[in-house]
Amino acid sequence: MKREEIIKILKEKENIRDDQIEIVLKEKEKTGAPFGYLLIKFGLISADRWHNFALKELKSVSVQLNQMNIDKEVLKLLPEFTCRKYRVVPIFKGNNKIVCAMVDPTDKEVINEIKKISGMEIETRLAKEYEIKEIIETMISQGGIDVISPFEKRDMPEKVFKPIRVKEVSESSAVTVVEELVEKAIELKATDIHLEIEEEGLRLRYRINGLLYEFPPPPLELYLSIVSHIKVLSNLDIAEKRVPQDGYFKMKLYGRDVDLRVSTFPTIFGEMVALRVLDKRNIISGLEQLGFFPEVLHRWRILLDEPYGMILVTGPTGSGKTTTLYSSLNELDSTHRKIITVEDPVEYHLKNVNQTQINPKAGLTFSVALRSILRQDPDIVMVGEIRDIETAEIAFRAAQTGHLVLSTLHTNTAPGAIIRLLDMGVESYLISSSLIGVLNQRLVRSICNSCKEEYKPYPEEIKMLDPSLLEKENLKFYRGKGCHICNGTGYGGRTGIFELMVINEELRRVIIKNPDLVEIKEVARKSGMETLREDGIKKVLAGITTISEVLYTTRKED
Repeated sequence: MKREEIIKILKEKENIRDDQIEIVLKEKEKTGAPFGYLLIKFGLISADRWHNFALKELKSVSVQLNQMNIDKEVLKLLPEFTCRKYRVVPIFKGNNKIVCAMVDPTDKEVINEIKKISGMEIETRLAKEYEIKEIIETMISQGGIDVISPFEKRDMPEKVFKPIRVKEVSESSAVTVVEELVEKAIELKATDIHLEIEEEGLRLRYRINGLLYEFPPPPLELYLSIVSHIKVLSNLDIAEKRVPQDGYFKMKLYGRDVDLRVSTFPTIFGEMVALRVLDKRNIISGLEQLGFFPEVLHRWRILLDEPYGMILVTGPTGSGKTTTLYSSLNELDSTHRKIITVEDPVEYHLKNVNQTQINPKAGLTFSVALRSILRQDPDIVMVGEIRDIETAEIAFRAAQTGHLVLSTLHTNTAPGAIIRLLDMGVESYLISSSLIGVLNQRLVRSICNSCKEEYKPYPEEIKMLDPSLLEKENLKFYRGKGCHICNGTGYGGRTGIFELMVINEELRRVIIKNPDLVEIKEVARKSGMETLREDGIKKVLAGITTISEVLYTTRKED
């Protein structure tokens, strides 16, 4: 069926307007994403309603992925990035044909793209959007695992997927469970522990290398005791279950202290708990270990050696900004220079650094703390985050009056930091005279060294990364095969990709004129700034990470 016919039926049966269809078609032209998926994404139709529509009106043949066992070799027939972009999962291979489960099996442009990428004939099946997403997250993102359904909750090998065992239900059992939860987090090098209560029961998940993995939860009858014990450890109100609470506690494991930041949050089925694991061994003492290439690291260290000025580290939540700032502070001379930080919260305690945690309830905000800090005669000030115009102006004036100020900002690119500051209301002359550098960063998963193998990616995959690479010869690409060391994921740890914009005189002249983002980016590129994608490509060619990781992490640049 042609798209015009599908649109006509959509307007008749689902009351979707012409202007809404126009938005979807423009987005499709821009991104290449499946038409049906974009309808869901824009909220014009629910995922279930689209599935029923495609089944009844478009006569699509459907499959239930949660009832299927998909061979890991079949999953490797399409690159991970392709599966994510087109919402497609290969489910069967026969002769020169792949059977693919898709959110929209009627999208001929997408089918043709998949055909070009795979070099094989494509036969399509309709599948529910959430089932395809589950397959991608639990199987393809791990490089394919044993012949099992991801819905069986077995996305980790058995040695890791060991249930927490409790002999009897008691207060002492709850204490044991909490200790085991944290021990498992340390063993898995997880950054977060999520305990959630739902209608079906408890859910336990660990965040490992940026992704959440599900594990067998402790007994449901212990949950209230577990939450109460965590609250006692964190000095929280045990009786209060109607409002969120935040706390902090330490636990001694494996002969060392582990700090845990606690957040409780009420839901309709009870309180859920999130624990951030602040393992001090993860504070990286050397900037070299963060993933900087030598030339970028050299330029970053030059900025840190400046006597005064503003340095910003940007990126979304969870991109490693705090780790970069802490590692940078560790390198600074804290003996002959006074360093003070204002944070929310203080995540790690640094030697010879005076750290302050803000307390808005008591009136200690970033701006209030900054004003008082400047009377303490600091040489270097680190502000956890610039959130408002008042904090921004005080920080920039401090940078202008002889202090080196480091802070973070939520922007997607380094040039975007300037636009964000201007939008906040910071005067262009303040930015131009004070800002000396912006480091934008993301985290990508590193290939596991124990099962690293060379492979030949699809030409279309290389083209998505950088079309010019197709013309180059003798390029080598690597991926992780999956082993017991990396728990079958093919990845071991994470590394950073960076975009460093050093503010020179040409950029200062541009900033003072209230420029647009394109103009700033052009001048920054001429001045030697490499984009996140370019730094990522270098790490792919160096065998540090994979094409899929860089494509997925830098997709906003497309």
